[in-house]
Amino acid sequence: MILLLSCSPRFQEMRTLLEDPDNIIVPFDSTFLGFNVVMEHFAQQDARLVDTVPRIVFTGSSSIRLWDSLATDMDTFPYQVLNRGFGGSILPEINYFFDHLITVHQPEVVVLYCGENDIIDGYQAKNVLASFRTFLRLMLHNSPCTKVIYVSMKPSLARWKIWPEMAKGNRLIEQFIARLDNPDIHYLDISVPMLDPENGGLPRPELFSDDQLHMNREGYLIWRAAVAPALKKLLPSV
Repeated sequence: MILLLSCSPRFQEMRTLLEDPDNIIVPFDSTFLGFNVVMEHFAQQDARLVDTVPRIVFTGSSSIRLWDSLATDMDTFPYQVLNRGFGGSILPEINYFFDHLITVHQPEVVVLYCGENDIIDGYQAKNVLASFRTFLRLMLHNSPCTKVIYVSMKPSLARWKIWPEMAKGNRLIEQFIARLDNPDIHYLDISVPMLDPENGGLPRPELFSDDQLHMNREGYLIWRAAVAPALKKLLPSV
């Protein structure tokens, strides 16, 4: 408990909002086990890491997994930058594999992008918020010194029909993080630079690959321009 209090200055207030982080029930579905092979691959990568260099973990769904230039895009930071994204993932799966993705690293910061697959799978915005709340409870319990950046669900033409529910989920998470009032937990709205106000507020097609869902290099440049300053604010002496 001393560790938790020293690493999280507003831990007691957050305990109330996060509903007992010492008694966490993580939902499970047998389909989650399909990602076991991915976790084994991550473990092989982990075995080659330098223990003396602190880490930043990016995790979430395919928007993280396909960020091939992530390490070089974040090479101004004196940290090992780890891509631990796995395509198609939903927040309950991130939570189920939390120890593989986060606990093993005790990273300085976790950058989380996940939620839009939840919506496409039929979950509602309130369910995404509940899963994110579980993620933070796991963080406080298993990696209490880690800071968090939640990257908002992105707009895309391929999923424009469900954008209202995704935007609702973004608002719920943003409001929840504001209620936590913890400077180590940050909400990053990525939607604004990805929308075109001169085209009815639709997603900018030039940011995406042919499927209009996954981003191309121009899209990831937008993300780099947003994520790097947010990281700089959270990292000590950077």
